[in-house]
Amino acid sequence: MTNRHLERTAHGHSRVTERGIPELAIQLLRDYGTEKPAGGGAMRYDFDNRSWKEIERLFGKWRLKEMEKFRRAYLIVTSEDRVITVSYRK
Repeated sequence: MTNRHLERTAHGHSRVTERGIPELAIQLLRDYGTEKPAGGGAMRYDFDNRSWKEIERLFGKWRLKEMEKFRRAYLIVTSEDRVITVSYRK
């Protein structure tokens, strides 16, 4: 996992704060989430079954119990790796 804090756009900062998604979840999404184009050069990261299993393998299932709610989270970053938004899939 990278130790680098992702910069945020003003909108990204508002969404992270509003939705209460911790920095750890953002880093896990960026480092282990499945990457997909989001348009305009941005990328979307979310957890699919494979990526979540990788996190379980690295951290252990018991440690992820409290993180389970973030399994539905997704992250959108610019081509410069700045957080545009973070939210939850429906």
